[in-house]
Amino acid sequence: MTQELEARITELEMTVTHQERTISELSDVVAEQWTRIEVLMRELTRLDETKADAEPEDEANRRPPHY
Repeated sequence: MTQELEARITELEMTVTHQERTISELSDVVAEQWTRIEVLMRELTRLDETKADAEPEDEANRRPPHY
């Protein structure tokens, strides 16, 4: 192999290594974000249930439909 070809192969190997590291980091970020999304979805469900369990509003205190 010529020195130029070896240099090109080395450069390609370095590029692939960098891309593999970036993909791994991005995968970790996606996994962390998904965990946060799941926590937020559970919290939203809990808040929704809490609101549904609250006492219904008295008709006299209910806002008119145009609000």
